[in-house]
This record gives sequence, C-alpha cells and structure tokens, in this order.
Amino acid sequence: MLASTLFTLLATGLATAVPLGIRDVSLDPAATAQAQVKDNTATRAFTATTITTSDGQCLSIDPFSGDFRENLTPINAVACDGSANQTWDVITAGVHNNIPGQALIVSSLTNACLNFDPRRAAGNQVLLFSCGGRADGSGAVATSQLFSFVGGSGPLPLLPQNGNNATCLTINGNNALDQTACNAATASGAELFTFGGSAASSSDTAAATTDASTSTTSTVEAASATSVADCVATTVTETVTVTVTDSLSATNSQAKDLTAIRAATSVEIKTSTGDCLFVDPTAGDFRENLIPITIKACDGSPNQQWDFITAGVHNNVADSTLIVSSLTQGCMNFDPRRAAGDQVILFSCGGRADGSGQVTNSQLFPFTSANLTAPYALTPENGPGVCFINDNGRLSNTDCSPDATELFTIGSSSVSSSTVTSVPAATSTTIVATTSTAAAEVSSSTSGASSSTVATTTTKVEDATTTSATATISSSDGQCLSVDATAGDFRENLIPIAVTACDGSEGQKFDFITAGVHNNVANSTLIVSSLTQGCFNFDSRRAAGDQVIIFSCGGRADGSGQVTNSQLFPFTAANLTAPYALTPENGPGVCFINDNGRLSNTDCNTASPDATQVRFFSSHYHVSRC
Repeated sequence: MLASTLFTLLATGLATAVPLGIRDVSLDPAATAQAQVKDNTATRAFTATTITTSDGQCLSIDPFSGDFRENLTPINAVACDGSANQTWDVITAGVHNNIPGQALIVSSLTNACLNFDPRRAAGNQVLLFSCGGRADGSGAVATSQLFSFVGGSGPLPLLPQNGNNATCLTINGNNALDQTACNAATASGAELFTFGGSAASSSDTAAATTDASTSTTSTVEAASATSVADCVATTVTETVTVTVTDSLSATNSQAKDLTAIRAATSVEIKTSTGDCLFVDPTAGDFRENLIPITIKACDGSPNQQWDFITAGVHNNVADSTLIVSSLTQGCMNFDPRRAAGDQVILFSCGGRADGSGQVTNSQLFPFTSANLTAPYALTPENGPGVCFINDNGRLSNTDCSPDATELFTIGSSSVSSSTVTSVPAATSTTIVATTSTAAAEVSSSTSGASSSTVATTTTKVEDATTTSATATISSSDGQCLSVDATAGDFRENLIPIAVTACDGSEGQKFDFITAGVHNNVANSTLIVSSLTQGCFNFDSRRAAGDQVIIFSCGGRADGSGQVTNSQLFPFTAANLTAPYALTPENGPGVCFINDNGRLSNTDCNTASPDATQVRFFSSHYHVSRC
C-alpha cells in the first residue's frame, strides 16, 4: 500500500522527470490503501531498483495517471532521474506469487504490479494493476502479472506468463511500455530490459545492497495569488520543482554514530585552490542518499563541515577513516558502477540505503593523524589508483598522478554566530516580549529536511514595514499551534502546522500583520510564523488533510508574491481578546480545526463556529514596526 509518508509526497504534487500540473485524477486514499497493499512477507530479488531499456532509459510511472485507486497506470520510458517513480521491486515469492521461476514486477512507489491484459485495446494492454488482479486488492495470484525470471539483472526479455511464451514487453513509438509478438530465445533491442541497482559499492563481504536509491521530486503550486491593488483581481499561479525528504526514512538512513572516535569534527575540506567541499541535503533522494558533493567558495556553513571517523559502527579497519557530512551524517562513497562523473556521492554509512549496513570499503580512506596537517589525497579503498578531484565544481574521480589538484587540506571550521542561528530551548510557557525575531534558517543534522540558506533567505524576507501583534495561538483544549522549520521543503515552504503542548518556544510564536507588503486589505490579517516568516496558507486544491500549510507570504514559492487571499483572515483588534475562528478569505464557510494534532480545515458556519473551530490568543503583545 501507499504508506502515509508516500501520501504526503503525493499530496505535495508528486512528479516524474517532467513537472506535473493540476490533474483530473483524484486519488481516493482509502480505496488506494486497500487496493495497493505492500507484501511485507515477500521474497525480493531486487528492491527499489531501476529497469532500463536497451537505449538506457528508465521505466517510470506517474501515480496520478491511472484511476482513483492507482490502477490502470501506464508505464513510460523516460530519461533516468533517480526518482521514486522509476523504482521497482522484483518479487519471486509471496502472497501474489506462488510459482517458482516467475516474478512479479512491482512499482516500489505505488506497490501495484506490472500487468498484461490482451483483452484491452491495442497500445493499452500493459499497465500497473493491483497485485493479484482484482481492482480492490482482494486478488491472490494472476498469471497476467507473472513474468519468467530465473535470476540475474539481464538484459532479459519480460515474458508475461499469460502470453504463452510468445509475447514480449517492448517500448513502442510513443515511449510507452507495450507488448509485441516475439520469440523469447531471440529477443533483442527494445524487447530487452536490465535491472540495475543504485546502492553503494563494495568489494568486501560487507557489500552494499541494491536497496532503494531514489529521489522524490514534487511539483508545488502556491495557492492562487490575488492582487487587491486598485480593486482589480489578478490570479497568478507559479509551479516550482522541489525535493521532498521523508524525515523518518532519512533519520533511519543517516543515523549519527555517537560511539565513534573522531579524528576531526566539523572541519572544512579544501581543494588546492582554497574552495570547500559542499553538501546540499535536498540534492539527493528522499533518504538523503545519492547526494553529489560540490565545490564552492568557503562560507563556514554546516553544509561544508565534515567529521573524520577512525573507529565506530561503520569503521573497524585500522589506519582508515570515514569522511562524514556533519550536516546529514551521510558518508563519502565511491561507486565505480555508476555513470562517469556520478561515482562520488554521499550515501548512508555502511553502504545500505536504509541505514542497516555495517562496513563497506567504498567509504573507507587510508588515514593517519598526520593527514590532518598536510595535503591529503582522497583515495577510496575500493578504488586502487583512484583519486578524487574537482571536476568543474563537483567532486569526481580520476586515475591518480602526482598532481596538486588531487590534494586536499583538512582545516578548522569557520562557522560564525551569524551563519547559523539555533532556536533557543524553551524554559517556561511564559512568552517574553522582545523586539527581535528568530532567524528563518534552522540547521539540524538529524532532521529529514534541511533548508537551503540562499533559497530560504530569499523566500522568507521579514517585512520591516508592518504593523503587527505577536502571540501564541492555542486551541480550545489549551494546546498551541507549532511550526517545525525543517518539516517543509528546502525553502521552508509547505510546512504543516502542528497542534502540540504549549512550551513557549519560537516555533509557537506568530505575528498578526494587519498592514504591510503582503496585506493591503482593511480588517484582515496575515498570520506569520515568527520563526520562519512564512504565512498561514489555505489551498483547497491540495489533498484533504494537507490544505493548511505555511507558505511564502504573497503566495509565490520564491518569495516574489504580493498579496493573496489564501493567506488573509478577517480580523479586528477585538479578536486578540476573545475566542477567534481562523476562516481564510479564499474559503467561504471554511474553519481551521485541530485534526489529530495537525491544523486542518472543515466546513463551518463562520458566523457561529463551534468550540473546536475556535482559536484564542494568550500572552500576546504588540510590536510596531514602521
């Protein structure tokens, strides 16, 4: 089934290689969960692997292109992009496969099975369908979903059992997965496919698995932005592509080794030209694996800090070191099986995508303490004669030669107090008035989502011209609305608003802006996180349960928006002292409520909302900025 995490991904606008716009298909979460159930008892020959065509493209799906249960989904051959849409499990035994020598080919994203149905119209016979062959998920074993498989990664033909060994899957002229008559023994060209893994490489007994190595790209649309100037309404919609990190998966995959011995902590690694190795946590997959390492001007940011681990859970080899991102806890990894130019990456320490690996020589580098004070060559132990170099701004590899470009310097970190602002821990539930606002950037080495400093600063600009009142917002049961700056995307957009016990932290403080750059409407307010400077936003186009979020004020993802009624709420000063319903101006008859610990929305009579639809303010104070 699609787990809740996956539904979160879909809700943010899941995309394949090409960003998607708004689609006509609306998934029914309950029906989909019933129809697409993951078989946790199955035996898998491959997990979250790619399936490539003879010309190097990847089989890919769009979960929104089928029906409301994610059945009847077509499969296309597109450029490989490492996305979750292009990952597949090969199941050789399980609930829906009890026949030796046969395999199910299952989308790792949706858990639906590859299915050949010759009764359907030509060109539309190869689709994803609920494993077992019944639309509601109640099927057992279907020959239309079993493919001849005796092991190996191929190239090999995909022969559906119900094709009587005379039908091969192929790629048609429209780049869609289709079927053709064939002789299995002489299959060739577009009739051949290869299963290929993307996990870390190792020649040790602790070899890396072909576990999931995927990245998730989401198309995010801001709510309709309506300019109120001169009373002329103009609707503007912007689509941006972002990477969404699954916090739970990333936490499991990138666990910090608290038992490790570190020869150096949070240090820079500089090239011979004085630039620093840099990591962008959003540049990899949903687990923060497969992240490229780039070379940038040194700026002292956490993205440029590294730990050298000489002993620990993932290093039991004397005179060797792991080189670990202090930000993500991923290990520097060399995988010669990957495409040239993409063989040096960050990957979960131990070499297994889910974090369960132990030791792999693809992540070990010869090391002594003397290397901390002298130029040092990065030479992975699984690559004899291989040295890392700066290849046009990205860390790559080459055959070693006595060249200064192959030498790096390990230096102390230059982090300054102005680079990273930590959120102070709350010591009481009393809010103390101040005239400063917490910085928008929050750095966390253990969270699944990490903000891009430049993108966040550009998107979340504090409006210094506003008139505002700052407050906590508590629900009718006395809990507080709360924002986790790391729970959204790399710009700190798309952040859910939680309802938790009041603790007085910065994440539970909000500004009520009654006039400013993003509010020129009388008797209205923006509700702005004092921590991130993002605005409460109601977007009815998003999936149910995910329509109330924090988004860049003005309604454009990059911070360039002006005024949008999806972020305005009716408001007068009297609302600061009496119970108050959160009713967005773009949602007539909509009230915000606490839905199992998350701020959500429901239909209501805005003139007389019930107690669950009312929020009130405590410990509020006024700060004027003019």
